[in-house]
Amino acid sequence: MTSSSPKDQAIRAICTKHFHQALWLPGTANHSKLKVTYSTTTNFDNVSLPAILFIGPMFGTRWSSLHFDKLARDCGVRVICVDRPAFGGSTSVTIDIRMRVWLETVPALLQRLDVKHVAMMTHSAGAVYTLNTLLHHRSLLDPKAPYVAFLAPWVPIAHSGATLTTIAAKLPTSLLDSWAGLNTFINTKIVPSASWSGGIISSSAALFSSSASTDVPGAETSTSTTPFEQYGFDEDTAKLIEKLSSKYQFAESTAGANEEAKLCLRKCDDADWGEAADYSSCIRKIAVNEAALGSRKPNAVKVSVEAFFGGSDIMIVKRGQKYFKQCWQSDEVKGKVDFATRTFPEANHDSVHFDQKKGALRTVFERIVQLGKDRG
Repeated sequence: MTSSSPKDQAIRAICTKHFHQALWLPGTANHSKLKVTYSTTTNFDNVSLPAILFIGPMFGTRWSSLHFDKLARDCGVRVICVDRPAFGGSTSVTIDIRMRVWLETVPALLQRLDVKHVAMMTHSAGAVYTLNTLLHHRSLLDPKAPYVAFLAPWVPIAHSGATLTTIAAKLPTSLLDSWAGLNTFINTKIVPSASWSGGIISSSAALFSSSASTDVPGAETSTSTTPFEQYGFDEDTAKLIEKLSSKYQFAESTAGANEEAKLCLRKCDDADWGEAADYSSCIRKIAVNEAALGSRKPNAVKVSVEAFFGGSDIMIVKRGQKYFKQCWQSDEVKGKVDFATRTFPEANHDSVHFDQKKGALRTVFERIVQLGKDRG
């Protein structure tokens, strides 16, 4: 007889095979054979649903599929999430080839999943990877409804001037090699509920000061989404899913966070950012590609790009938000890309992504569904 205790139900939900998959990238001149672990939402076999590639933030690993799963099923989308190098079971790589490995991973993974086209959604540090993906793999977007959503996109410190990240950038590189261990400690011993927020830097900062930056008075780190609403199980089971998934996630490798932190804080060569080393230049190149596509195919649909921001954001602040918008609204980009932006006043850098009531996640899922219907 199958046990139906909350703990057993939670473990079965967490261990669903959709959330724990892997592929191997063949060796190249730059690297040996690499393992990549990834996940999908549990409705992924329904090929009638639009597929979303989630390009996660620093800790936005394959575990995000578990947290997206109920909302994805409710909205009628299916989602792919990936462990970047040195997260989960993905092989570690040096920072100088991190972006190249990502760009190899995307088409290989979609081929494995037999998915021709996706919408892209990204949060925070994932913006660096997403700009490169959009530039190099534009053909992977749905030709009838090409769509990319940026949620609280990371902005280089030189353009945001955010207090917290400016201070962090002054830390010695050797100290950042302990970043993953620090966050594992915080998320397993101090603030377990922050484990999948993706904005762990801001969650960590809140531990030390409620006003870690004057950029964001009273920034929150909690979510108004209850475990029951998040996972769709009874309250006891849902709370255990939240607790155990955090425990299991941080029992796996999170060493990739050290390289991600160095990447975000520019403790690396500019080339390690790929084409996104200069956001403005990269976005102009994306626009040039769109114009060229329109010339070759007069009926081609322009890519729709939307940027969603919280009313407060300790990581990129208002200046960073303004810069990101200006990159897409410049004269060289206007008319070639459909760009829109929206602010969620009650959300911050973290919750604009993971709070289903105050943030943008449901809006993005519903937008992708609607675009498919409008242009299908």
